[in-house]
Amino acid sequence: MIRKLLYTYALAKSIYEQRKDYIDTFCPFVLKVLPIDRDILDLITIQGKIKDNYGLNIPEHSLKSIITRAKNKNYITVVKWQVRLNEKGIEYLDRLEPEKEVDRRINELLADVKSYLNEPRLSLEEIYKIVLCFINENIDPIIEFFDPNGICKLDIPRLKIRNYEDTLIQYFLDAEKQKPHLWKTIQDIVYGSVIAVSSISPNIAEINRRFKDVQVFLDSNFIFSLFEFHFPEINKPAKELFELLKIYKFDIKVFDFTVNEMVHALSNYSSEQHMYVPGIKVNSIYSNLKSKRWTIEDVKEFIQKIEERIWSLGIKIEPSKIDLTTYIPKKEYIDRILEYKPLQPYQTERSRYHDLAIIEKIKEIRSTPKREIEKSKAIFLTSDLKLSKFDFLELSHKENATICEIIPDRLLTNILWLKNPTIVKDIPFKTIIAIHSREIFIDRGIWRRFYENVRKLREEGRIEDKDISMLFYNHYIEGVLLEFDESEADKITRELILDEIEKMSGMIDIETQKKLEEQKRIFEDKITHDVMLPISQAKF
Repeated sequence: MIRKLLYTYALAKSIYEQRKDYIDTFCPFVLKVLPIDRDILDLITIQGKIKDNYGLNIPEHSLKSIITRAKNKNYITVVKWQVRLNEKGIEYLDRLEPEKEVDRRINELLADVKSYLNEPRLSLEEIYKIVLCFINENIDPIIEFFDPNGICKLDIPRLKIRNYEDTLIQYFLDAEKQKPHLWKTIQDIVYGSVIAVSSISPNIAEINRRFKDVQVFLDSNFIFSLFEFHFPEINKPAKELFELLKIYKFDIKVFDFTVNEMVHALSNYSSEQHMYVPGIKVNSIYSNLKSKRWTIEDVKEFIQKIEERIWSLGIKIEPSKIDLTTYIPKKEYIDRILEYKPLQPYQTERSRYHDLAIIEKIKEIRSTPKREIEKSKAIFLTSDLKLSKFDFLELSHKENATICEIIPDRLLTNILWLKNPTIVKDIPFKTIIAIHSREIFIDRGIWRRFYENVRKLREEGRIEDKDISMLFYNHYIEGVLLEFDESEADKITRELILDEIEKMSGMIDIETQKKLEEQKRIFEDKITHDVMLPISQAKF
């Protein structure tokens, strides 16, 4: 049954809408695996059948809570955890949305996605896996949070998913406006995926517990998003999560050395901004600031009042007694973090030291290991999944089942939404869009490598201004560079750039050449000034 998980997600969302209670939501999954002929099943058998039929791996304690709820409603009879379906339980199942109808809705969605992707060679099973992988990138962190060994794995290469991400995002946005019945199915699957994760909680009855006196420390990029220094696709979900933090009355803070890191990053704008071109989206605040036409003076003025601006958001600045210019973390951590976060050409050791100082300070605030996020005292909120993975694996949180110091933004968003889905109904969907939006910008290291090689080619006289103009025509080079991630910077060679210029030259017809000549002044303003001139004058 290739649509097992999509069906489970859609059904979970549908039941939750009616019941508004997680234990009630999963009662039908228990009832559905019980024999209609009233045969008795034991706890272990029920657990196995739910996993086989619906892809839900419900822990025994949570399963007992669900069975007890079903017994109290007289859906089942339970004697020493031997369970039998009652007549009232059969009647209840008859009132649920039929499996054939759910399957029909999902088949219709998959067929429409296939048509939209315009990939006739893909089977419906492959389309299913692409959609499911896309959605699971949002819920994998929360699955891992409840069950450290429970990540969903499908036999489909990550690179293949990347090829369809941009188109899938656009499909979702188009469906919202033009295909309301399919949009409803998409919503059921996305929101149901988060709801379904609640079933793997060690104690499903405790999901609604409140946070108690928890300090949330923000990373620099999160605060940059609040100031709209990133592109809107990243800023918007950060702002919405920030509003959730205030609704839940977290004590929202930033360490003083993180503010210093923000100042350090902004100060580098003067030496970095010449590399970026308005209209070409690179995953860097410098790219967005350049698109906004920020000057070096604008940045200096912002830095002068940065503390006041942070305070105005309602964020407290926490003194730490840490100076990153002299701070030295433990050597074993310095070596091990490199396995997760290799140093990029544009980075310094200072950024790694900042990350390790964060972990040290959160541990200091907690004083003892914590096993409940609601009582964790302090967490550091970031979009840096590599830092989160380092913390989870290398600081023994996985083996000890303790709460990490570093919490990914998508994880906290989903946890807060699970605790009260009525507060902001569409948060998880916006989170999933944000996750993939980060990957539809050109990686900063890839762009830097491209820039340096273009500069060298021009210095050597192997390309001219018109060649660079062709690369930028119709955002051609943007599409090329988006195919590479940060680990593939070495593939951005001068030979690759020359090949792309040759390809583009063959694609541009005589009519387009005339248009390029007509727009020469525009290209000179936008490209020659922002790219060609700095290429000839840049100092590295």
